[in-house]
Amino acid sequence: MNDTLSPAVFTFCTLLALPAISAAAAAPGDQTLIREARAQRDARQWSQAIQLFSLGERRFPGQPAFAYGHIMTLADAGRLHDAIERGKALVALRPDDPDAHLALAYAYGRHAAPYAALEQASQAYSLAPERPYVVRAYVLAQQDAGLPQSALRLANAHPGLMNPAQTRSLQADAAAQLVRAAMTASRGEANRYALADQALATYEKLIPEWDALGPPARADADRARADRLQALSARRRPRELVAAYETMRAEGRPVPAYVLDDVASAYLALRQPEKAEPLFRQSLESQAVQPQTAAHLQSEIGLFYALTESDPTLDKQQQFNQEAESIPVWIYHKGDPVRYPNAVKLDAALAGAMATLYSGRTRQAQEQLDAMVELAPNNSQLRTARAQVYRARGLPRHAEADLQIAQTQDPRSIRVVQEQASTALMLNEPNEADPLIDDLLARAPEDPAVQRLAEDRDIARKAELQVTGGYGATNDSPVLGSHELSIESTLYSPPVTDHWRVFAGTGYSQAEFEDGNAHLAWARAGAQWRSRDITAQAEVSANRFGFGTLAGAAVSAQYALDDHWQIGAEAALKSRDTPLKALRHDITSNRFGVAVRWHGDERREWSLAVFPSYFSDGNRRIEVEVSGRQRLYTTPRVRMDALLELSGSHNSADDAPYFNPKSDFTALPMLEVVHTLYQRYDTRWEQRFLAGAGLYSQQDHGSGALYQIGYGQNFRYARNFEVGVLLTGTSRPYDGQRERDFRIAVSMTYRF
Repeated sequence: MNDTLSPAVFTFCTLLALPAISAAAAAPGDQTLIREARAQRDARQWSQAIQLFSLGERRFPGQPAFAYGHIMTLADAGRLHDAIERGKALVALRPDDPDAHLALAYAYGRHAAPYAALEQASQAYSLAPERPYVVRAYVLAQQDAGLPQSALRLANAHPGLMNPAQTRSLQADAAAQLVRAAMTASRGEANRYALADQALATYEKLIPEWDALGPPARADADRARADRLQALSARRRPRELVAAYETMRAEGRPVPAYVLDDVASAYLALRQPEKAEPLFRQSLESQAVQPQTAAHLQSEIGLFYALTESDPTLDKQQQFNQEAESIPVWIYHKGDPVRYPNAVKLDAALAGAMATLYSGRTRQAQEQLDAMVELAPNNSQLRTARAQVYRARGLPRHAEADLQIAQTQDPRSIRVVQEQASTALMLNEPNEADPLIDDLLARAPEDPAVQRLAEDRDIARKAELQVTGGYGATNDSPVLGSHELSIESTLYSPPVTDHWRVFAGTGYSQAEFEDGNAHLAWARAGAQWRSRDITAQAEVSANRFGFGTLAGAAVSAQYALDDHWQIGAEAALKSRDTPLKALRHDITSNRFGVAVRWHGDERREWSLAVFPSYFSDGNRRIEVEVSGRQRLYTTPRVRMDALLELSGSHNSADDAPYFNPKSDFTALPMLEVVHTLYQRYDTRWEQRFLAGAGLYSQQDHGSGALYQIGYGQNFRYARNFEVGVLLTGTSRPYDGQRERDFRIAVSMTYRF
């Protein structure tokens, strides 16, 4: 942000005071030499001017004006060391002379030492506060030292002291200082917003006034418009920022490089990455001579996010890691033996870890953040970032533990509170999430991350329709029959309370067998409870399969012991899992089950389930299922998992009118490849490939090979709608005869 005058500008402004200094100090007999020396200086003939000032000092040792001119001309000529040394000697000789202090201030100003210049200008002001040129020099010295607020107050206390251009410069610098303070993360959030609002109010007043002045004030008005963009960024108002930027472009006004990151970030917040990308690139080009700076890194991070959002398959992890490695850990200042930690190093390392996360390498991202948290356990930013990784890995309780520590370190941080609310929603704790989200909406209503969080809450409060269906074509399978068709729909209400919702559903299935057709129609209704550790539901149903309507009931519950272990149980009277061929013969079953699931993370999990069933014909069946998943390969576009399904059953009855082997066993290892065809924010289109080869063994009928292939697609739109289709082909033996089954399964979820 261009909120201070450069030393060159300070020098130019101080030149305005030189005639007054010289004229006040010189006697009438010395005017000719003074005028000639000044003329040479004005003509930038430094050597001749220095000779004349030096001659004046020798001829008229009692006239200090020659010493002032000599010092300032030495500074003009680039002989800064000589100028400062002469200035120091003059101040030591004439400590009560304000003009001596101003001459030394001038030399310091040309030496890019604004604070030393301010010290001398302050001394001059304390000695002669009634002299206008001294006050003016003091005002300009404060401005050059980055104190425009104080400079403006002093200038306002002396009307007419500054010309209109200088006054506008002071006003612009003062407003820009407010913006810079509003963008300082170490300040409290409420304080930063108050400062941004104050700056915006100032710009609302100044810009119309300067526009009315026409061409003389055009550059100042353009600068104010640019700085106002940064104020809008600090206040997190991306829509207003983008509108103001586009107006500037339409009017042909210049847009300085220092605001490009803010404009690009606003476009990114509004989900327009294609417009953000070129702006981040322009910003990087403008900083090309200053690599490894905080500004350069922020542009790199912004560009990464823009590219990720416009093309999520892009992998920039290696670039960020290389950049982080090239940045030094410590900063050394000339003349200071103390070394200081390099904040840019941490920012680059954190950006690299998040780039790793977005590339799909969640385990590596966690390892990177684990190492950083170990080195800096009290850094809330690192804790919050690791919590985000934990949530991505399906470990919300791990995230919660990190956020509790981060909260003690930075309790009002928007990002900490945001992650806490997201974690609470993931844990089905709306009573915990609601006050956090309401607080964020009150504090940062324009923040895109806060708005997305509010959308997550709104989605959780919506009604939900789930529809599944399938059709199978087999060669008269004793298990599935032929031309099997099934469809089921369930409608869940919006939450009735924080944890309860009710549901109702209906469904139908049918199949053709050698001895006739079978069908089942049902309707059901119930209630579901969802909380932090428990998900449970109970239902009653009406079931019709050709022998009247029978009432049924079912209950189920799952309890999460922690992020890794979950146990569950279920029971169903008149179970809908009863084979259709059994129902055709008026045989029903009651089914029970217990299960345990181990979830290592999003890359691996195993489950074990045992299901006893009691048929009305006296048969007792027990089924055991083991399933597992292990990630093998991950890129931003493709992921590959190894799947394993093991199952077995045992039946007590030797003879039944439905498929009822004494015992059987299935082992089916498979590979699953999921390929992302398109992704933009919450909209994703994927295709899925399945291939497996295993074994099916049936008592009294031997064993045979089992093959399965599959292809499917899944489309999700805006988190409110998702639809998927899967085609599978299976070849396996039943009762010693090989059968082929071709199936299509469709599923849809819609929230409204």
